[in-house]
Amino acid sequence: IMPEYYVKFLSFLSLLAAALVRPAGSLAEGVPAHVAISVVAAPPPFPPLRILSTDDVSYVVVDKPPSIACHRSNYIDCSTPDHLEPVPVFQRVRDAFGQRVNLMHRLDRGASDCLLCAFAQGKGDEATAWLAAAFADARAIKTYVALVRWGTVLRGEELRDRGWFTIDRPLKNQEGEERDADTHMKFVAGTDDGAARASIVLCRPRTGRWHQIRKHLNGLSHPILGDSTHGNSATNREWKARGLPGQRLCLHLARIQLPATDVTPGGLDVRCELPEDICAIIRDNLPEVFEEAKGVLAEEGILVGNV
Repeated sequence: IMPEYYVKFLSFLSLLAAALVRPAGSLAEGVPAHVAISVVAAPPPFPPLRILSTDDVSYVVVDKPPSIACHRSNYIDCSTPDHLEPVPVFQRVRDAFGQRVNLMHRLDRGASDCLLCAFAQGKGDEATAWLAAAFADARAIKTYVALVRWGTVLRGEELRDRGWFTIDRPLKNQEGEERDADTHMKFVAGTDDGAARASIVLCRPRTGRWHQIRKHLNGLSHPILGDSTHGNSATNREWKARGLPGQRLCLHLARIQLPATDVTPGGLDVRCELPEDICAIIRDNLPEVFEEAKGVLAEEGILVGNV
């Protein structure tokens, strides 16, 4: 025979369990009103990722939204509880297809891009190796669009006159080791007139160093808008007042071009138009800059979206 206090304890546990499965705001009958039950709401569901290209066997390219990490890492803000942190793109792709995937490249959390993943089962096991080799090939091209501080003139030089030019400056990685880093750039259009001083720049990194584009643009005194690490705090506050979202880095991987491989015999040429938040910044603050830039953007195969 169980002691009376143990019976009462089991009864309380039963009532408490009933309360936890009831709709929010209600208590199970018999549970004293002073018993506080804290229910943590689940995070809101996220819209499905937009698939830009896939063969359903070897690879998939998705549209990575801004402010969502590619994968979990020590660099993600640990102050946000895991249950409220947006599910990383890597995990969402894996869950959507029901199989393991490998990220073929990475992008900063605040940026947006075409994100290429290789399926890691069956033929996808060799797809990872083939696509990694394609990224390392000299013919591979990743074209980014960046919104940066100030117009296109640097110390009296009109940077647009350079066309495509190369920044060849070694950069340090997270461990402080210096590595060679090359980025091709093209200043497309910009303005120093009025309060909204900014430019549109195309970037094609030839190496994949940590924060490479961000560091190279900052070295030209043209940091990317929204860059809280390598940018300018006053500039970022100014543009947030103009509608720049809080965690947004104005960097977008707009096009990936990879040579042919055994798993992609026709090569890959995937494009992702400028997302609405960047379009809104351009539309509301830099309409004349866009009018000047749209011809060059079209020539480079950049889809501009709703500007």
